[in-house]
Amino acid sequence: MSTDIIALFREYGFEPRKKTASEWSCACPACGGTKRCSIWPAEREGRGYYWCRECNARGDAIQFLRDHVHLSYADACKRIGVASAAHAVRTPALPSRAEKNRFEVGQKASDSMDTAIWREKAEKFVSWAEANLQRNTEQLAWLAARGISAEAAREYRLGYNPGERGGNCLIRPRESWGLPSAVRDNGKPKRLWLPRGIVIPHVMDGEIRRLRIRRLDADRAEFNAAHKYHVVEGSEMQPLWLECRTRLRDGQGAVVVVETELDACMLHALAGDLVHALALGTCNVRHLSARLFERLKESLVILVALDADEAGAQGWPRWQATFPAARRWPVPAGKDPGDAYARGEDMRLWLLSGMPEGVRLMLDRQRAEPVAEACSAEDTPFPDEPGDAPCPFPGASDTDFPDTPPAAVLEWWEMWKRYPVTYFRERDKEGNVRGFEFVCPYQWSRSHPGMMNDFLAFRDAHPETWRWLARNPNDIITAKNFMDVS
Repeated sequence: MSTDIIALFREYGFEPRKKTASEWSCACPACGGTKRCSIWPAEREGRGYYWCRECNARGDAIQFLRDHVHLSYADACKRIGVASAAHAVRTPALPSRAEKNRFEVGQKASDSMDTAIWREKAEKFVSWAEANLQRNTEQLAWLAARGISAEAAREYRLGYNPGERGGNCLIRPRESWGLPSAVRDNGKPKRLWLPRGIVIPHVMDGEIRRLRIRRLDADRAEFNAAHKYHVVEGSEMQPLWLECRTRLRDGQGAVVVVETELDACMLHALAGDLVHALALGTCNVRHLSARLFERLKESLVILVALDADEAGAQGWPRWQATFPAARRWPVPAGKDPGDAYARGEDMRLWLLSGMPEGVRLMLDRQRAEPVAEACSAEDTPFPDEPGDAPCPFPGASDTDFPDTPPAAVLEWWEMWKRYPVTYFRERDKEGNVRGFEFVCPYQWSRSHPGMMNDFLAFRDAHPETWRWLARNPNDIITAKNFMDVS
């Protein structure tokens, strides 16, 4: 028996109401809230998708039947008329006793080497490999099948090492790359090995910091099959960070965490306007640079998409213990994002489904043309609600707007610094304010009952906070940029 999610809600006593052409609203089946549960019937390949902003309950029609009708996964699939994929994909369960460990800030010092020489050689190697890749239709097709076009390969400076003189690698003296001399057990000098395969550079501040090579499957079949990715000796081991391309990049955006650099490149190529992409290289990372740690700490949501295997499940507790905004977000099919893409999954929809509603509301605004400069205080709506009259405060002109924030504004700002709260201002295509929302991570709110209410109550009790907020030209505001008034 096939059905849609709206009919399913109605069958079990709910009354969804249509809001827009693609969105409905309804009482939440989990918490009973009447105004903050939305339903999108066309998403998830017609299975629909619902999400409650109040309690964070979410899922498609299958999840609704599992959570609220208590059907098994197979019975839920049968109930809505879709084939069960339980036999094909199983996301490992979390460890029964999750280790409460955290990330450590700082990087281990590298061995003695001449960093300048290494980076110079790495730059020449990457440039050579880039040219090789753009001429190699077979390797470009291999990348395209994983969601990375030739243009994206150029953007991320991906390359191809074909080996030399008919061999499947390059062999170079270690000293020529600035590495210290070393001797093998047999007394012969150790050389630098650059295997054949896709060259993946990590570029930071305009310099090559790491080289990783994805070996060809044919070469792995002949030698060391388990060694899929080779890190060139002398590389730094910091994770790869690919910056979001839009205004969401400034600390308040979403981050997707994956294991391999190629998966990060693919997701960034497809959804770099939505997310920062972070590739760890391994799920067992324990040390993060201070710079990266701060970026993650400021992020609104961290979608942790480690591989759907036992190692990925074991790597999750460290994220959970360190970053309140982290969410375990396994791929909808396969082992990793590359597998999911190859199976035809919509990776943008997968990422969007994991984001808070406030971020989703900003997307139309991002695609709209830039808005003119912020309006004057007389034209500023209060408090950014649709149809509001101009700011009613007496003397709300540019000439008498105080240079020094009032005491209540400073007190609210100090409170805000302790709370992971983000303010989103929603505009239409003409740049007019059409809504707003204060958002905080659900996990934090649950762990700090009442604090969000105190924060909002203080705001409502001191109108000058609204006035200061209305003068801020940013559409995404946290304590970090709250004082950036115009």
